[in-house]
Amino acid sequence: MSREDVEHYIRSQNGSTLSIADQIIIAHWLRDRGIGPAHDGLKRTEIAEAIGDRLDYQVRTSLKHLREADVVEEFRDSGPDTYVIADWHEEVFVMGMVDEAAAEGVEALIDHIQDDDPSSSGDAPAVADGGVTLRRVVSSQFDLQPNALEQFLREGDQVEKLNDAVKAIEESDYETREDYGAIEFLNVPYRYRLTEKVTNLYEE
Repeated sequence: MSREDVEHYIRSQNGSTLSIADQIIIAHWLRDRGIGPAHDGLKRTEIAEAIGDRLDYQVRTSLKHLREADVVEEFRDSGPDTYVIADWHEEVFVMGMVDEAAAEGVEALIDHIQDDDPSSSGDAPAVADGGVTLRRVVSSQFDLQPNALEQFLREGDQVEKLNDAVKAIEESDYETREDYGAIEFLNVPYRYRLTEKVTNLYEE
């Protein structure tokens, strides 16, 4: 079968969709580059960067329709679907120890807050200059009285609290220290390649 026959197949499956022309462009583009069943596939962002300016609709939309018509395969590499990263932690990849890493981060954050307290440091430039302490920055984020902060941070969802506290600090005049920071959840992106069925259509 020819490229025209593949186009006919796509139109027969998805002819009622507005992005049909884009779907055909993507299928031919993948074919021309050998992105078939034996290939490792491409991420959606890679396809968009290469030919997004030739398309009228989002690449995501066209790939969804092509997947539903069994024109492209959507898959992830083997391994976890999500990576949990704490670039400040000695392990960096903290899958399986998220709660422990969050607890460590919270304790380091509390140490930073207490080190910045005027009573601890004896010299608090932020307060002297008419600013606020780190304790005030973080407690304001959670709508708390400053003296209730330690107990609050040590209870409940420490991942969420640590991330919210880090965000507040980064948006203030303060900076986080090297021994704590946010915990990020990064989804492994899907990859796309032509299915064996459509590859055979091109080759017959």
